[in-house]
Amino acid sequence: MAWFASVLLVVVFSLRPSPIPELQRTYLDSPGVRLLATVLLVALLLVGIGVASRVRDLARRRRGRQIAEASYVFVLGGLVTGGVYGFSVIWRVTYVLEYTLSAMMIDRWLAAQQLVTLAIALSAYLAMRFVNRSIDKLAQTRALTKHQSEVAYHVSDVAIVAFAATVLLTLWGIDLTNIFIGAGAITAVVALTARETLTAMLAGFILLFSRPFYVGDWIEVNETTGIVTDVTIFTTKIQTFDDKHVLVPNDEVTDSQLVNYSQNDQLRVDVEVGIDYDTDIDRARSVVVDATEDLEPVKNAPNPQVIATEFGESAILLECRVWIADPTMRRRLQAQSDVIEAITTAFDREGIDIPYPHRVHAPREESFPVDGGIDRGSAVSPLED
Repeated sequence: MAWFASVLLVVVFSLRPSPIPELQRTYLDSPGVRLLATVLLVALLLVGIGVASRVRDLARRRRGRQIAEASYVFVLGGLVTGGVYGFSVIWRVTYVLEYTLSAMMIDRWLAAQQLVTLAIALSAYLAMRFVNRSIDKLAQTRALTKHQSEVAYHVSDVAIVAFAATVLLTLWGIDLTNIFIGAGAITAVVALTARETLTAMLAGFILLFSRPFYVGDWIEVNETTGIVTDVTIFTTKIQTFDDKHVLVPNDEVTDSQLVNYSQNDQLRVDVEVGIDYDTDIDRARSVVVDATEDLEPVKNAPNPQVIATEFGESAILLECRVWIADPTMRRRLQAQSDVIEAITTAFDREGIDIPYPHRVHAPREESFPVDGGIDRGSAVSPLED
């Protein structure tokens, strides 16, 4: 843009009309006339900028945002160039422009380099826009997740910028050997000092390609259970069910046991209940199945199952297994609560008791033999008379 503005100044200055010095002596001789001409010039510039903004808005709707912005920049550059030249004519400082332009004169090779540089920068910008739009379209078709889209944005932008910078440095005759050697040394130092960060970043790429979970899934990692709200290159953000936001490094996610409750379309909910040792186990199992199979959150296929698990201290333990669809914590808690209420109501109706733990306390024997035949139970305490 600076090159374009300077060229435009050269053109305008070279095409200036010859009567301008006479015009300055005749009409721009007094300070008051100069101030009035300056005000008029500023007003014309403001009107021109307003018209250019309006035209930009219309072009944005019809021809696209990129073309509209490029046109606006060029028009704005012309207005600024004309304003600068107008001020120099009004206040008779055209010699400043002559000196500036003579200092900015460039040869053909340098001009070609600047043009190619501008073209490469513009091409890199358009390439990034095209790639980002392509990623957005893939994300809309669910071919990419939100996490993959964010990573693809950064990777593609960095790759395009790095390629464009390499081409530009080569164009301007800069030796890249020392740059690559320095970059390698810096990479080695960073790798030694930030091993954990690099490990988390590599784990983020592993999660990107393996996709063990998505944003919105219900997972459990390192005794942290909750909903995945965001996944970055370095961390996985989990919102627990008590409204805590936990940031788990990605290397811990890949190195630990991961449970994804949302991966399957159903989840089993287990509820234990105890029955008295005198109760008929088959009858109790049948009562539990009949009480839970018609509950709203419980699936009919597979049907509820009841098995005897162990002999408890005060009861025989039965485990009722039911399945829910589209597993969430709310559905799981609702199903667990409904199953407990249904079993309690059914047992009360059928006269089946749910025993509670109890202890039997027995007194010690009053006397017992000890060494030497002394009966401590009959011994008199020294505190007694």
